[in-house]
Amino acid sequence: MNGQNALSKMNDNPQLVPATVITTNTTVVSVSHELNNCLDAVASVVLTVSAYSGAGSVKLLLAGSEDNSTFTTIANDNLVIKDLTTGAEIESLDKAAAVALSSIGSTKLGFVFNYKTKFIKASIVSTGVTGSITASAIIQYEKSFQK
Repeated sequence: MNGQNALSKMNDNPQLVPATVITTNTTVVSVSHELNNCLDAVASVVLTVSAYSGAGSVKLLLAGSEDNSTFTTIANDNLVIKDLTTGAEIESLDKAAAVALSSIGSTKLGFVFNYKTKFIKASIVSTGVTGSITASAIIQYEKSFQK
C-alpha cells in the first residue's frame, strides 16, 4: 500500500475508549463507531497510556461489523503497522502485540478499511498489571462531508 492513509494523518479523532484506569488484567471494550464516511483505505486506532506505575502492558484488539451487532476480530493480515521514522510498513506475526505499550506513550494500529466494515470496536487488553495503567483509544481517518 502506497500513499496517504490514516497512519500518517490526524483528521478525525472520535474517542473509542475514554481514559480508563486499569489495575488488573482485564479487557476494556469500546463503544462502536460508524465508519460510513471513511475515505481512507487504512484507518487507524491510537492507543495512549497517559499514566503508568508498577508493571504490565496494554494492547489493542480491533473488531469490525456490518450490522453493529455481530463483531468479528480483524485478522492480522488486515492490520497495518508502520515504522514511525521511515514510514515503511512492518510485518509481524502478531501486529497487535508488536505495538503494545508497557510505559507512557502512544502507538497506532491501522486496519484495512473495506465496504463491509461499517462499524468498528476497539478493546484495550491488559496483562501482567501489578500497579496502575491509564489508557485510552481514539480512531483516526479522513471523513467525507455529507450534504
